Amino acid sequence: MRSSETAGIFAASILLFVYYAYGKFFTSTAAADGWLSEPDQQFETRILQKETIHIVLIVADSDNPEKARPSLCERVETLLKSMLIFYEGELHVHLLTNTKSVDTFSMLFRTWPLARVRASFYNVEAEQRRLEWVKSTHEVSGYGQLKYVITDILPRYVEKAIFIDTDMMVLEDLSVLHSYFTFMDEKGIMFATASDQYRRKDLEESFGKGGGNASLNSGLVLYNLKVMREGNWSHLWRKTGVWLMNKLGNLKCPQDLLLAVALLRPDTYLRLPCAYNFQIGPYTRPEKCLKSRADVRNVKIPHWTGKLKFYDTIGYTAVFSPIYRCVQKMDGYELEEGTKTTEYRTITNLRNTPDIKKDTVTLVGHTYYAEAIELMRRLNSTWPGPISLAVCGSSWQRAQLLAFIFANPLHDSFNVHFVQLRNGSCPAHYLRRTAINESRTDRVLLSDTITSLQVDAGLRKMIADARAPIVLRNGETFSLVGL
Repeated sequence: MRSSETAGIFAASILLFVYYAYGKFFTSTAAADGWLSEPDQQFETRILQKETIHIVLIVADSDNPEKARPSLCERVETLLKSMLIFYEGELHVHLLTNTKSVDTFSMLFRTWPLARVRASFYNVEAEQRRLEWVKSTHEVSGYGQLKYVITDILPRYVEKAIFIDTDMMVLEDLSVLHSYFTFMDEKGIMFATASDQYRRKDLEESFGKGGGNASLNSGLVLYNLKVMREGNWSHLWRKTGVWLMNKLGNLKCPQDLLLAVALLRPDTYLRLPCAYNFQIGPYTRPEKCLKSRADVRNVKIPHWTGKLKFYDTIGYTAVFSPIYRCVQKMDGYELEEGTKTTEYRTITNLRNTPDIKKDTVTLVGHTYYAEAIELMRRLNSTWPGPISLAVCGSSWQRAQLLAFIFANPLHDSFNVHFVQLRNGSCPAHYLRRTAINESRTDRVLLSDTITSLQVDAGLRKMIADARAPIVLRNGETFSLVGL
């Protein structure tokens, strides 16, 4: 690793510690500076009982993307780490997913048994189809509209929930944010968000003078579900949606429907301080949130909005991206807190790849991180068909591998899975089985010595003649049965 990168991660570690200490010993400075809203000043310094907080995540990768792109699973792991660093209570994570992604996420939570986290899964494909009438030109059109129907998806015993985008990171005890629900209960408020930190002239045209200043960002939403159900939220948003679609046609962003509800029924809405959704990336306007650069220390939840996400270095991403990578590289096993398990934390499908033909042959193999990058370079140029490769390593090494994948695009049918080291190793049989299970073709070629595999005419002929999955060991073929 380059010394400059090591120095950057060390600096980020120090900054992360400062955030942790600052969150634990928060003073009234921010309130005195006018940074916090009235409810924030009221609840910020209160010592709160640690209760179960309900978190909602939309984690539905595209069913069949045109090109391979990073999957959402690795983001979720890092987001959970950031929450658990600062919050000492229990989390119930509600994952709104689809058929494409559910196995990947269930694998993560099954192999990473967190003592303070419970996970529930909801296949929302049917809900998504019922929302297709709300048209949007935004890239998240489809699953982004699920934010309107959280009241219908979650069970009725969930009365309060925090929705958060997966491209965010938490730098504060979540109980402080959760305490806003007390204020919302007192006022009968249904939902709360922070402002949108972009210049959007289209909002002036859509909602009249001052519409741009009234914008909101739905990357983080507090849902007061009990009040929403009692207030007939389902009728309210649909009625507003029909009015808005008749007025505008397609929405620019799904969140504009929530903005319309907030403008038409201001009694239902609370604006959170922008510290809880500080948007960073190209075209953002941090001056809408920060009075001075020193105020960056008060940011609770940064939100990466650009295409480069956590690899961006523009503006304030240069401050928070190194902190994100510091959290990303944390081991994570220590968060299991005494849970007895022999599982190896596994993230399958680091890339969300397009569908492939079932009658092709998938090259299947496994390796340790030390040989992974050179191997991936070679296979990418010599094996044009589907690849399912399981890599074993540490969280630090997974972050390095992801950076390589991001900077060096692999072909669209190259799939990579990562198995976390436990006690310094990963069993070969587990790596092998993971790579086989994640292949999506009828036939596979498993090479236990994939690092020395030579892709030549002889190998191609052997594959063409084979009618069943085969194993290649020391140049000889065997049946896949029993592996």
